[in-house]
Amino acid sequence: MRGLSPGQQCEVWIASATGALDLAYSTGNMLLEAPNWSLDGSSLILNGDGKLWRLGLADGSLAEVPVTGVPALNNDHVLAPDGKTIYVSADDGHIYRAPLAGGPATRVTGDDGSFHFLHGVSPDGSELAYVGIEAGDFTRPGRLVTMPSDGGAAAAVDVGPGHCDGPSTRPTGNGCT
Repeated sequence: MRGLSPGQQCEVWIASATGALDLAYSTGNMLLEAPNWSLDGSSLILNGDGKLWRLGLADGSLAEVPVTGVPALNNDHVLAPDGKTIYVSADDGHIYRAPLAGGPATRVTGDDGSFHFLHGVSPDGSELAYVGIEAGDFTRPGRLVTMPSDGGAAAAVDVGPGHCDGPSTRPTGNGCT
């Protein structure tokens, strides 16, 4: 789990296309990463200390999203288009689905001998895109993989040699980038 070094500060900033910057939150207690906007724009969902957090933008409040039944999280998470579901990658190498309001998580990846690092969900919420690292061997390149968001068979996508990282689905839903 990543954290702050002694004396470091974590700041969450919001930048606009006009160049305006607003400091939304600051702490010396925890490294917050990977912000995602809530569907209604009222909050950001972040990870920190292996957990999910909701940062209320109106009042600057930070509250844990109480997801249960999942190991500590890494910084890979995406919100489903329904605005009620979140997909997360955990330190055990699996991807889980959980209610964004909190509650029990369900593992969606199988035991295929790979670590699964989530990066995208299709616009209709039916498909996930992730990077698979065979046998958790981080000296090997990551591969692009897609799968149904409710679990099921995964399909490797040949993108050529080299490491693949950060895949996302197209807004039209017809493929990955």
